[in-house]
Amino acid sequence: MARCVPISGSRLGRAFERFALGLVLLCLSTGLLVAQVGGADNDGDEARFDALLSTPNAYTPTPEDNLFATTPGLEQQAPRAHFTANVLGPVTFTSNAEEASSGGSNSADARPLVGISWATPVADLPLRFSANMRAEFERYPNAPDANVDRLRPTARLQYVDPDNDQAYSPYFAYVSRVDFVPTFASEFATRHDFNFGMNKAFNFDGAFDRVAFSGNSSADTVWSFGVTVFFQKRIRNLGADSYAGFFIPSVSYVISPQWNVSAGSELEYRPFESVGGFDRRDWFIAPIATLEYAFPSAWFGDRNAVLLGRPALDIQVAYERSWSNLDAANFTAWYPGAALKLGWRF
Repeated sequence: MARCVPISGSRLGRAFERFALGLVLLCLSTGLLVAQVGGADNDGDEARFDALLSTPNAYTPTPEDNLFATTPGLEQQAPRAHFTANVLGPVTFTSNAEEASSGGSNSADARPLVGISWATPVADLPLRFSANMRAEFERYPNAPDANVDRLRPTARLQYVDPDNDQAYSPYFAYVSRVDFVPTFASEFATRHDFNFGMNKAFNFDGAFDRVAFSGNSSADTVWSFGVTVFFQKRIRNLGADSYAGFFIPSVSYVISPQWNVSAGSELEYRPFESVGGFDRRDWFIAPIATLEYAFPSAWFGDRNAVLLGRPALDIQVAYERSWSNLDAANFTAWYPGAALKLGWRF
């Protein structure tokens, strides 16, 4: 398989790195945070984005920060400090744009994402630090009241075994989200998440034999099975604060250098702090399947492929179901669609 080729060394590249690092640190320091339209505590949109960024694609770089344990590089040590930039262009159909308990709108959904992340080893310790900033845009032609813009800054400190990327990999993450009236006109909701969890991957070759332990077993992996478990404290500026437990199994299969398929499911239980004597309790499930085609470098030439972001096309189908003792928080929704994925590493 071809490897992602970094863009570095030029004066423009170094200037971009300084600008990007400043942007990430600024966004983290100002505490820009988010909540969701329709269901302020629903995490399905983040899971669908992460599913697109977690595919076993050897070409398109993606951040070392993801919900799914089968994400390439998630449990590996960063060889050096580096930046990764990503652009996603999903166009989907949703059966419930407002995430309403009944009567939700069927609509197309244009949801572009622009993100930049930074990952670095921490001295000589078996730790990796990463920071990530995403800008997200949601547009529903048939449900304009559900349109929203978001900023999602994160920071993550993770234990990684430098000699075994299939080891247990605990982490602490700060994840936040800010919702804006389009187009980033005014902030209307914020939330702060503090997550403590663990990733674990099990990698197999094409004969379904366990891949030998090493610091980077991606090149020999055909099948990967993983699980993410974490606990969360959520603080919101509107509504009740809450706790949550997540269990996220995932699997990926490399069909060929160009084709791969992956699937995962987010399972969540969220109890809220009591408000007026009412104790809200939510259960949420979001299974997601993604089929990906990575465009061959030969179509563009290797250098041009790197400059274009190693493009890939993803077909994704997702389903969401929320159960709650608060009637307004019960909903179901389907999300079939396609996305163009681009990535650069500096």
